[in-house]
Amino acid sequence: MPQHPRDTPATAAPGPEIYRASLVIDGLVVAPPSGRVVHELLAAGITGCNWTVASHSDETLTAINKIIQFYWLLEQFPDCTLLVERDDDLNRAKRERKLGIILGFQGGSPLGRNPHLVRVFHRLGVRIIQLTYNEGNALAAGCLEASNGGLTSLGVQAVQEMNRIGMVIDLSHVGARASLEAIERSQAPVIFSHSNPRALQENPRNISDDQIRACAAKGGVVGLATFSAFVGDTREGRHPGLDEYFRQMDYALTLVGPDHVAIGTDIFMDPTDGVWWRAVTGRLYPEVSQGMTYATHNIAGFMHQSELPAVAEAMLRRGYDEHTVRKVLGENWRRVYCHVWKAQEAGTHAV
Repeated sequence: MPQHPRDTPATAAPGPEIYRASLVIDGLVVAPPSGRVVHELLAAGITGCNWTVASHSDETLTAINKIIQFYWLLEQFPDCTLLVERDDDLNRAKRERKLGIILGFQGGSPLGRNPHLVRVFHRLGVRIIQLTYNEGNALAAGCLEASNGGLTSLGVQAVQEMNRIGMVIDLSHVGARASLEAIERSQAPVIFSHSNPRALQENPRNISDDQIRACAAKGGVVGLATFSAFVGDTREGRHPGLDEYFRQMDYALTLVGPDHVAIGTDIFMDPTDGVWWRAVTGRLYPEVSQGMTYATHNIAGFMHQSELPAVAEAMLRRGYDEHTVRKVLGENWRRVYCHVWKAQEAGTHAV
């Protein structure tokens, strides 16, 4: 029998009182569905997370099968997990000390060439879809495409359908031009779930001031990732740390204000002890990984979600006011999710 995440006293939320009282949301978690991961996220005091279900290479049926695996997880741990499908589910997760799981896609490949599948995946519980993953697909150009193409006609249709249904549009990994076009086309706030300011760290996965401002102007949120190469120089084994991460947070807060900045760790819990990470991220995307190793792919001082309470304490020490800390920890994510999901709750889309 797997250990039940509630079987340990570590589930009591650590950290300062403001952290224990806050709605804490990680804007991007990458891990296989397992009780161990649930335990670790609960022990870190996390209320909810955008958990990657399907990625860029997954076709429609593969994505459905992966969604089923998360159903199994929810079924096996009903006392400490719940599927987040509407805003009140996050309140319930906080109240009941459960982990609220938001099903998200990193890449729109499961849609194939059929935007109507947005409705199908929404019915299956998916609430966030990232349009691309580095490379281009039928919807848009990815951030590694030299052509810097925009949205395709299918991509425009997908954006419209996501607005209509109440699906959050995620623009991390999307090309600069395509992301700006998606923001312009969208009638609802959008997110960059795990992207950092390119003005401070040159990386094709980071985003420009124009992208950050456009996202904020639409009412959206940028989640700052802990991926080392997004935060600082990783050449010759250098390991960026928390001070550099806060430098990026300070920059984003100054640029667009406290309503539009959050945390999307992009922490990957690799059950293969880095084999997958080295074969995919390290080997296929050297321009993104920039020489870092699996052991240092997250920043010193924020290597795992368990360090989030200490990050909150560090924010307070740096002089961030409590309202800003609460917003960055989770309230900003909740606001955007709530706004977009209201389309579904109000019944404004066709069934």
